[in-house]
Amino acid sequence: MHQAEDSDSLKSTDWRVDKRRKEKERRLESGLDHVTKRDAKALLDARLELALSQGQPTICLDLTYESKMSDKEVDKLAKQLNRLYGIHRSSQPNMVQLCLTNYQLESRLATVARQKYSMQAYRIALFPQSPVDSFPNKEIIYLSPDAEQCLYELSPSAVYVIGGFVDEARQPGASVIEAAQFGCKAVRLPIDSHVTSSTITSASLRKLPLPVNIVFGVLVDLVNGSTWTEALMGRLPPRLKLQPKQGNYLANS
Repeated sequence: MHQAEDSDSLKSTDWRVDKRRKEKERRLESGLDHVTKRDAKALLDARLELALSQGQPTICLDLTYESKMSDKEVDKLAKQLNRLYGIHRSSQPNMVQLCLTNYQLESRLATVARQKYSMQAYRIALFPQSPVDSFPNKEIIYLSPDAEQCLYELSPSAVYVIGGFVDEARQPGASVIEAAQFGCKAVRLPIDSHVTSSTITSASLRKLPLPVNIVFGVLVDLVNGSTWTEALMGRLPPRLKLQPKQGNYLANS
């Protein structure tokens, strides 16, 4: 039993080592390892600015659920948002359009994020209204582990909405209900279709609630050419001891 667990842990680690190696190779190919820090920052700032208007697809973190969270949970969400933004900054070669919806300048989340994580320096779009009102002419798709339908591929023209919950505060079905109220589609990540876990059942894996930064990371990896299996294996917590599911390593659907 212990040997099997150690083997699973090593395999999960191998995925992350391979991901870091690929990222280093990408940097070498793009020449980023041969520019000054000042030039690298200027290049990053330009890419972030361009993503505000031309990034595809649009991914929103919807903050409508803040009133349901304790101060501790809000603090955790601010930390996850900071990690999410770090993923956005390092996204290569493509960046999505990242935004916050139902954002209020004086909200608890915004206050914590400014004080602890310098949110005022984030180059992301801020909307005080709902995703539907923020993007009235686009297809809005809510992501929820409680949705029956799976997300199989990303549409560059769609807006994907991640609910701003932390695990402790998640209200089962809330995102699905909100999607229905706005007449929008709700989908879940096809986790159980691409990976298996030695620590939880397939049924639990199917409806697994994830931190917002992990969901965002999976989507960003897909945008940049990863398969579903690669994205899930690379982003989901090592404690799950994931394995690719029966030949799905190169499958996107």
